[in-house]
Amino acid sequence: MCVKKWLSLETSNIHYSQPSNSPRQIENFGTILFYKEEKGVVYMVAILLSLILSISSFASLRDCSIALDDILVKNYSYPRDVFYVSIQYNDGSTFGYDPTKSRFVGYKEVETRKATPPVKKYEDPEWILYAWPLFENYKDEYIYTNSNGLRIIKYPPSVSYDYDKKGNPIEVGKYITAYYIECAEGKNTIKIMANEPAILGWDVTVLYEGWEEIVTNYFAGLVVPEGLYGSFVITPKMGQREIVFYVDKDYTKIKIELKTNPEIVMDALKGCRELGLIKNKGILNSLLSKLQKADRQYKMGNIDTAKKIIRAFSNELSALKGKQVDKECVYALQMDIKAFLGVNIVQKELEKFIKENSKFY
Repeated sequence: MCVKKWLSLETSNIHYSQPSNSPRQIENFGTILFYKEEKGVVYMVAILLSLILSISSFASLRDCSIALDDILVKNYSYPRDVFYVSIQYNDGSTFGYDPTKSRFVGYKEVETRKATPPVKKYEDPEWILYAWPLFENYKDEYIYTNSNGLRIIKYPPSVSYDYDKKGNPIEVGKYITAYYIECAEGKNTIKIMANEPAILGWDVTVLYEGWEEIVTNYFAGLVVPEGLYGSFVITPKMGQREIVFYVDKDYTKIKIELKTNPEIVMDALKGCRELGLIKNKGILNSLLSKLQKADRQYKMGNIDTAKKIIRAFSNELSALKGKQVDKECVYALQMDIKAFLGVNIVQKELEKFIKENSKFY
């Protein structure tokens, strides 16, 4: 789990924690979801799920957002956007950066705010984190609002902070580019355009009024559970990367899809090399050779064979984690792998969350 990112428009501070990255997800579940458990547990969980599903039919959307930031920062000597974003909503409208026009489009108004520094000592017994600009001349936060009142917030390049036991701020991470994007019900297609290779961290929040408490705590609790955060690689060669966020009052239909294929995974692997996350060129070439085989099978229409090769690639990659391949690269590549294999990370982890926490509700 990771601490959720929070935005305070009143103070123009980002309350933020860099997520640790590991991808996660359920297909359908009903009365036989926990069939392998003891009968008493099956009975209790089945009743709980039936109740949740009946209540959710009356729910209305109160909050929906996706946050994106580069989680691996090199020693930049200048501030520059690592990536740009745009979102296309279910109604077809587009909001955000348009690479053909080199500017933001689809907004009705924009507000500029100055970022403020973290407090010197934090007295409140909470774990909220603050961000402070890395560059003295880049302190502006831009809040774009479209005609439907939805926002994209672009943050200045910043350092994020935690607090030590004495309440003093300590640096825990940096990012050059970060966005907070408000989504809507239905299909939300987020497009990411890279200026240079990077690993992006993401997390999502959904909240419907009328949801049962256990579902609310999964999708909009203070701590982000697995399935609602992760990371992936971007490079300029990939063009626009797409991550699709499906939002529905029926929480069993909510899902995240990262558009990918073996060729994109190859580009991601090369991006890790450019970032210095794979030191040994022989290891890189060995991994690439497996992806090339998967790519050939994929392009010939042999999808099952391609998936089999990708699974073997995933196992080898995991064995190299923290050794020849940096763990941040492995986490990011695993999201592409799971996406290609068709794993629904949101629902898989939701099933696990309800199973582990139903006794508390």
